[in-house]
Amino acid sequence: MPEGRAPATRSIRTFSLRAHLLLLVIASALPVLIVAAYLVRVVVADNREAIERRLLEAARAEAAIVDAELGGTIRALQGLGESDRLTDDDVPGFYAQAQRLLGMQPTWTAISLSAANGRQIALTSQPLRQPLPPVTDRESFDRAVTTKQASIGNLRIGQVTKQLGFLVRMPVVREGRVVYVLSAWITSDSFASVLRRQPAIPDEWSRGVIDAAGVVVARSRDADRFVGQRASSGYWQRQATVNEAVSRDAALDGTEVYGAFSRAPLSRWVAGVSVPSSVVDAAFRQSMIALAAGSFLLLAIGGGGTFLISRRVSKDLSRSAAEAEAIAGGLRPSHPTSRVTELQRLLDALGRSAALLDSRERERDEQLARADQARAAAEAADRAKDDFLAMLGHELRNPLAPALTALHLMKLKGTGDTTREREVIERQIRHMARLVDDLLDVSRLRRGAIDLRRERFDLADVIERAREMTQPLFAEKRHHLEINVRTGLPLDADRIRVAQVLANLLANAAKYTEPGGRIMLAAREDHGHVIVECQDNGIGMGPDLVPRVFDLFVQGQRGLDRRQGGLGLGLAVARTLVELHGGTIAAHSDGLDRGSTFTVRLPLAPAEAVRPRADDRQAATGPPARIGRVMLVDDNRDALDMLLTALKDAGVDAVGAPTPNEALELARRQPPALAVLDIGLPEMDGFALGRALRTLMNGESLRLIALTGYGREQDVAAATAAGFDAFLVKPVDVPALLDTLARLSSAGEAVSRDI
Repeated sequence: MPEGRAPATRSIRTFSLRAHLLLLVIASALPVLIVAAYLVRVVVADNREAIERRLLEAARAEAAIVDAELGGTIRALQGLGESDRLTDDDVPGFYAQAQRLLGMQPTWTAISLSAANGRQIALTSQPLRQPLPPVTDRESFDRAVTTKQASIGNLRIGQVTKQLGFLVRMPVVREGRVVYVLSAWITSDSFASVLRRQPAIPDEWSRGVIDAAGVVVARSRDADRFVGQRASSGYWQRQATVNEAVSRDAALDGTEVYGAFSRAPLSRWVAGVSVPSSVVDAAFRQSMIALAAGSFLLLAIGGGGTFLISRRVSKDLSRSAAEAEAIAGGLRPSHPTSRVTELQRLLDALGRSAALLDSRERERDEQLARADQARAAAEAADRAKDDFLAMLGHELRNPLAPALTALHLMKLKGTGDTTREREVIERQIRHMARLVDDLLDVSRLRRGAIDLRRERFDLADVIERAREMTQPLFAEKRHHLEINVRTGLPLDADRIRVAQVLANLLANAAKYTEPGGRIMLAAREDHGHVIVECQDNGIGMGPDLVPRVFDLFVQGQRGLDRRQGGLGLGLAVARTLVELHGGTIAAHSDGLDRGSTFTVRLPLAPAEAVRPRADDRQAATGPPARIGRVMLVDDNRDALDMLLTALKDAGVDAVGAPTPNEALELARRQPPALAVLDIGLPEMDGFALGRALRTLMNGESLRLIALTGYGREQDVAAATAAGFDAFLVKPVDVPALLDTLARLSSAGEAVSRDI
């Protein structure tokens, strides 16, 4: 059928839909009563189903809250069981810890410590060293000792409190043996507060919790009367066979109720919700009366002559629906006719729609094909860009590595008349390395390929690290840096990335401040957040630059003497990293030549002791062990020679090879303790070489370090999967490499002593 051409129609006499409907209303009759009866039945069934669904949802929510409360108790006891006081058998110290924990648990009444044979050692509700009776509820106690897992007892009357309650027990396991059992006593009254955490329900509803023995632990109504009683036999039998159900039953007080129950997965306790059947049935009866009255009213208005007319309209509507379904299924229209004017217009419109759909479908297919081609091309270009950036970073870092190592050697051996030139070259090399890192970071951040390695640390430590990273730039510009930050501001974040953010802010301030300028970095706590402000008296920003300063490749105005302006990536990277941590970063300036202020806001970690850094712990244990023989493998001869010379000058027994085959032959003659491998090697890559070296060592301890120009997240992950113990990106400082070698040597000696 040609596009846009109206289908041919027969010339027939039609009547308006309004006329047909008028006749239908006048002639309506007996079918109205049948429809009304059916609607009454549907409404009653829907109302009852809605009530049952609400009851079951409330029971599930209550079961989840019960498990959450008991699970929290188990976790708290488990944490208390890890106490060093128990390991050292320091009962008074443990007693004090238990008293502090008890004050933080609103539903707990007491904590007891018992030996594995059932002898009670300490009870928080009694003075220490007072004689205590043996444990009660031996069933839950023995279950905890036997299974070495948490155990929840059933409701009973406590020996000391004389109140209804239950015990949650947690075995304390040391070296695979149960040495103690911790128990938390929770009364029924305190546990009833759990019911109040559930979202509000109608006043007529009741809630309750039943333990594994079928005894009522808590109840929102008449708790004094029913708590401690066993559930009805019919109710108990039903919940013993299924985990959740809705039924009509008799409550403990004999009231007919609609009830629902759900079993909590962790505790296996049953949470129940009920509503009196009279409340539900009253609404049902009202609905039935209203519907019945409406049905009889419609029957009175209608007439008995609607059957034939309604069948005619129904037949035409069915034909129209069938025509629409055929068009929707891709079939060609059959051009039916109708005596109803509006229906005939509808059928004509359906025919025109079929022709239009054919045309639109062809256009859609063409557009989808073009979109698929464009998406494939964009994905290929994106992959090519990522591969290019990775290769660019590798190729740029490789020549920087021997140059930086050579500078290190010149610094150790050179005379004073070249000191300034060496410092200039070193600054420029490090600046190039930072530019490469910024460029690759932007690519990873835009793809969401950076995973934060969160740990707990003090903000002051990271600020000191950022100061060290930017110290050469500040020394070159002769800036005065003032740092105002106190210790004790804990963050739960990626230590390296936060240091990168702060270093980028300091570097930005140094670059855009005239020599001899003043820069201040301050931190403070503000309503659960840490506020870090970096303020300078530099060239400032105009109002047009402030909103765009965090965009990619955006920079402030630079004169010919601004040598290290960068690529305009540092602030963009900083913003993305801050937002990944759930924080914000903002810029402010009063105008040109009036300085700038950058403000970072990060969430403050919960108050607890900051874990010391790994290097701090190592420093506390004394100097590292002697570094064993080190083998270097790098196909870049300059990098290999310079690094070998630097390690030997540092007193390290170092050997080197430019190819994997030579490295394997060298390892046979002089087995190394540590191997520093380039990844992009000829013959076989560094991962395969690392596996071959460990096979050659035949089980002897060998620590592997990857030293490569590839620094992507997937490269680090691949090195970890290949068994490498450390990953370093070129160019690497010789002191940093020596620290890594010393750390791995210390770890290797510790493993040897353990064996």
